[in-house]
Order: sequence, then structure tokens, then C-alpha cells
Amino acid sequence: MSATDFHFSLMDNVDSLQATLNKRKAFYLIVQNLTDKFIPQVKVKLSGPPEVKLLVKVEIYGGMANRISKKRVFKVLPKKNGIFLLTATLTTGNGHSIDLPIKFQVGVVQEVAKSISVVSDPEAEKTVSKVSCPYCGDKIDKDSMFCPLCGSNLANIKEESTVTKEVKIKHCYKCGTELAKEAKFCAKCGQKIS
Repeated sequence: MSATDFHFSLMDNVDSLQATLNKRKAFYLIVQNLTDKFIPQVKVKLSGPPEVKLLVKVEIYGGMANRISKKRVFKVLPKKNGIFLLTATLTTGNGHSIDLPIKFQVGVVQEVAKSISVVSDPEAEKTVSKVSCPYCGDKIDKDSMFCPLCGSNLANIKEESTVTKEVKIKHCYKCGTELAKEAKFCAKCGQKIS
């Protein structure tokens, strides 16, 4: 006999169970004889961690005729919230053994995601040239659309500078700082520019 001689699963072919803390959970384990032979006895034993109390942990399925399936109820009582692994082990009179792992979630639990380390390719890194913001003078990336310091829209300046190749400037009448023509406030003293 081999593992293909049986279909061993939770009822409805689900692969996990959910339960509430300190409330009994009953579920069925189904064994189906896929052979054309009679199997005298099948025993299923349930095992799990101490956080899950096993109320019914062994069931005997008795003799199984060919192509017949039988189900037995198992009961557990979860004592702690978390995700646990239960194992149902099927054994036959011939000494054949099949394990069925069962994921058992108690309460609302988020699984911890494994961190993924990203290895950067130094050749793939882009070199960014820096320029001065025409409004506040802060060093910014050449391809920036907005200044991260003063928030000025740089798209209009870039369009004008590509057409005329020069940035039009004016001066703050309070402190004398050079400003772009579109500036509405002085980046140095904050004076409103009319």
C-alpha cells in the first residue's frame, strides 16, 4: 500500500481550521479507501502543541471496503490565541502511515511576514545631478518638479529655461535676495512680492 491508496483530508478538502479561544472546535477527518481491496482497520491519531487541548485525539475507522470513505469527528479546545500546527496520523494494520498537517488559527492573528532583503545593483543606481532651486537656493535634483524645501512648482521654470536658456529673475525689495520672476514670496525673509 502507498499514500495513493488513500484520500486523507479534512471535510470539504480544506487545509486549515479557525477557532475561538476557549471554545470547543469539532471537525471531521475523512479517510477514503482508493484501492479495490478491503482494509481491516484504519486508526487516526491527532497530535498538537500544549496550547491546544485534544478532547478527542484517537479514532478507529474500522474495516473499510473498497472505494468507501468514512469520517470521524475530532474535538479540540484552544487555550491560547495564535497559529498552531496539528498533525493527524493515519496508520493501517499493515503498518502504513500517512501524516496530514492541519493549520489551526485561534482568534484574529496576523502572520509575521518574513523580511526580504533587497540587494541593490550598484550599476543600476542612477546618478542624480543637483541644481539650486531658483526660489530658495536649496540643492535639489535636476529633474525635480517641485522643491522639497519651499514647495515651489519648478515645471514652469524648466519649460521657460529650455526655451530661453535663462531664468528670469527679480529682487526682493526688503532684503535684496535674487528671486525667480514667478516668485510670490521671498525665500529668505518671507516678504510678499507683488
